[in-house]
Amino acid sequence: MNQPESPQDLLHLQHILTRDLDALAQEVEVTPDGLLWQGVPGFPNAVGTLAFHLCGNLRHFIGHEIGGDHFVRDRDAEFSGTPLSKVTLLAEIQATKDVVDSVLSALPPAQLDAPMPNPPPHHKGRTIRFFLMQLSCHLSRHTGQANALRRILAAA
Repeated sequence: MNQPESPQDLLHLQHILTRDLDALAQEVEVTPDGLLWQGVPGFPNAVGTLAFHLCGNLRHFIGHEIGGDHFVRDRDAEFSGTPLSKVTLLAEIQATKDVVDSVLSALPPAQLDAPMPNPPPHHKGRTIRFFLMQLSCHLSRHTGQANALRRILAAA
């Protein structure tokens, strides 16, 4: 059963995604430079890796697939552990926030119930609405991991 179109649904998703990108930027900002690309046993991905991965994920699915921009994702690079400067990483987060905000501002609410273009195989047939919720949960989960890792590293 389809839900009625609601511009509010889209505004809520946009708000949550941009709010959580701000939270991710805050985690990167408060992580000491020397710890940004460091992991610990049980946390295989560093704060920087998580942030870079989230940017690639959102820019690919929202910017490229939904918005039609020309972003080309390099998922392997997201997990390579090659350090970026904090300034560069924060700029990536801001660029991602700008893309998310721009694409979702222009998306007609009726499109929320359209099929998600080019989803991963396990999400085939899902709607854009579902996929935006999935992306929001993914962002939140990894931002929480970054927060926990930052606290563990700071205490060590």
